[in-house]
Amino acid sequence: MWAEKNPLNLIRVMPAKGQDNRPMHRAQFIARLSGPVFAVIGIGMLANQAIYRQMAAQFLAGYPFIYFSGVLVLIGGLTILNMHHVWTRDWRSVITAIGWIMSVVGVYRIIAPQFVNFVGTAVVAHEYFFTGLGIVLLVLGCFLMFKGYAP
Repeated sequence: MWAEKNPLNLIRVMPAKGQDNRPMHRAQFIARLSGPVFAVIGIGMLANQAIYRQMAAQFLAGYPFIYFSGVLVLIGGLTILNMHHVWTRDWRSVITAIGWIMSVVGVYRIIAPQFVNFVGTAVVAHEYFFTGLGIVLLVLGCFLMFKGYAP
């Protein structure tokens, strides 16, 4: 019955015990999934920069890793865009922008893995790369968690 009224912006989610049975907006659902992931990755980058630098070097040394991650990132980005492709003047546009960024990065990794290696090696070598990216991901993750879980 609720899907007939608004089939594009609502997802049916099983409520927790004692919670009401309201449908959840797709943007809120995506924010609840991606927010904690971004925040944890950001914390990991800030806490273990040397390990992340080693992992990035190993990742960039293998074209199969770059290609396979491109496929996964492209699938994730297209999933977000197919579930939620809305440009508004509120926080939900962040979800759409994340979907577009993931899709473009995925295509880039699939089409030009050798260029990803070249650019990535130069970027990762910068002293403050993981500090900056860690802060950005932590802030983005906290923002999405707030928007996803706040009443």
